[in-house]
Amino acid sequence: MILSTVTDEVTPDRSAGAFPKIFRMAAEEGISNFEIRMVEAKRFPVVEAAAWDRLKSYAQQFGITYSTVSPGLYKADLYSDLIGLHGNELLSMSLDLAERIGVSTLVTFGVERSRLDQPSDRARVIDLLGETADIAAARGFEVQLEPLPGSWADTGENCLALLEGVGRSNFGLIWDTGNIYEAERKHFSESYQLLRPHIRNVHLKDGTFIDGEMRWQHFGTGETDIAGQVSALLADDYRGTLTVEPKREPQEDIDFINSVRFLKSRLPQVAPAR
Repeated sequence: MILSTVTDEVTPDRSAGAFPKIFRMAAEEGISNFEIRMVEAKRFPVVEAAAWDRLKSYAQQFGITYSTVSPGLYKADLYSDLIGLHGNELLSMSLDLAERIGVSTLVTFGVERSRLDQPSDRARVIDLLGETADIAAARGFEVQLEPLPGSWADTGENCLALLEGVGRSNFGLIWDTGNIYEAERKHFSESYQLLRPHIRNVHLKDGTFIDGEMRWQHFGTGETDIAGQVSALLADDYRGTLTVEPKREPQEDIDFINSVRFLKSRLPQVAPAR
């Protein structure tokens, strides 16, 4: 497995000078693989030109590998004025910019739910994701579905329905420990067994419900059973990325350090990218 993280998960700093700090902190913990989400203060791909240039130049300086881009695709419902823009302009721009930096994996969400939704709308979501996968495949991209509470891909069963409905070889799943737990409020094992054939990437975060709301915490202090989940992945000979998402609210630099060290100290088999 390859230890990885996300551009906005290392430090709360979103300034023009953030990337050297982000990459230096990650390097000190043995991490050089990144998913691109925020580029300084704006989300990929609608970013400042100067910030984009810094993302590229500092990656070369610090030996960073970008493996995935996450543009927030389909964080809109089927009845939103924005849904067409997501499937056209946002998708196209995301693929274009990802190609410029040699990335061929795109994260998508499963379309947000709306009070206007009908049971038959699941088929519309499947068609939309299938079209997205086909457009991506034509350009050599893999698409990874990220579970998210409040979307059509929230629980294990709903994720499976979309994955099987889309049925494309380039369409897989991000096993997101925190998001699945937030949606289901139960131990991960049942949904993990259901979804394991589709897992292409893993997002790790820990947390617990406090006063009915999910609160993110340092690894090992919440209820998502980080150690148990990674042990299950090791038992299944999973060899992909373990993407560390440790930030709390308010986010502090120590969040990243504590969570990565928890992970490494208890899971010595997990190695940094080379």
